[in-house]
Amino acid sequence: SLDANLKKNTGFIKKCKASMGQDNAPQLLREVKLLRLDKYVSEIVPAAADGLLRCKQASDVSAAIDVISALHARFPATFTVPLITQLLKQLQPPNIAALTQMTSEQREKEEQARQAKQKTLLRVVGEMFLGGLLWGIDAIPDGVEGVDRTEAFMLSFAGATNSNKAVSKVRDLVKQPGYSVFAGALQNLFVSDREHHLSCVLAASVAKAFRGDFALAESDSLETAASTVSLAGMQSDTSEHVVTEDMCKRIKMILQEYCDSAVEHVTSMHKSLLKVRRKADERLFTKGVVHSEVKEKLERHERSFDRLAESVRLLCESLAREPPHLENAADDGDQLGISFDAPAAPARKW
Repeated sequence: SLDANLKKNTGFIKKCKASMGQDNAPQLLREVKLLRLDKYVSEIVPAAADGLLRCKQASDVSAAIDVISALHARFPATFTVPLITQLLKQLQPPNIAALTQMTSEQREKEEQARQAKQKTLLRVVGEMFLGGLLWGIDAIPDGVEGVDRTEAFMLSFAGATNSNKAVSKVRDLVKQPGYSVFAGALQNLFVSDREHHLSCVLAASVAKAFRGDFALAESDSLETAASTVSLAGMQSDTSEHVVTEDMCKRIKMILQEYCDSAVEHVTSMHKSLLKVRRKADERLFTKGVVHSEVKEKLERHERSFDRLAESVRLLCESLAREPPHLENAADDGDQLGISFDAPAAPARKW
């Protein structure tokens, strides 16, 4: 019989919260088999969500998936569905209005924290999807109770809102071929970000981690990407295609279209930056001075451009695409032989 000792069961919760990575995983896997845990599932879910955020390396994510799989085998409805629901709540796009109210330093710090967290969570959700752990949510078979597919998709597609309009939209979306919890998370993050591309580094991370699994590059074959996975924890005697060609196509389309818009954005930003830099250099050449406010604004724009250009390069590389050819934003101004960092010579009088 399973051990119902209070101290041991609550200790398991504390270990989950501390880390779900490779350091704690072997002990957690042993305890899943030995402890009763059923009275504590509602506490294990938030603890596991916290522990997953401490999985920074691929090996830690892999170890965490093993623990999640063991818990899923015992509690598919009461553990897995609330867990993925909680993870999707943390995979929401950034609040643009709130970011605009911050200083550039605050905004950069906020975005770095969001991206670090969501990079880990996207890897976790993707691996759960590939491992068949979300099959009971993506495609509910006859006779399986306790899985609310619409509620899980609600958080992914509609940003955790429960409005009637959102519910209707989600019910229509989940009926279409190719939709999955993972595709929903990607759509929620990237489709709404085609103007600012604040999540470009996340798209690059997903493309790099899952290119082979979902045939994400144009040249990749979908036939080798769709995989058959045995279904752990579900009452079914038959194997199903957990990852179908339609699902791969949907994920591929989301990332490819996001990459298209990012390339267009960085190319346009590059042209604008060169134009502004040229005007500033011309003023420096003719007047001998450029106001510090203008210099600081240009430097800020150049830093933003450099970050986006690097993210786009990584995304294109992960999708086996040719990155846009962008010359250094300062090269155009160098034709005048002028640097903002050097003291300006006084204007020559003729």
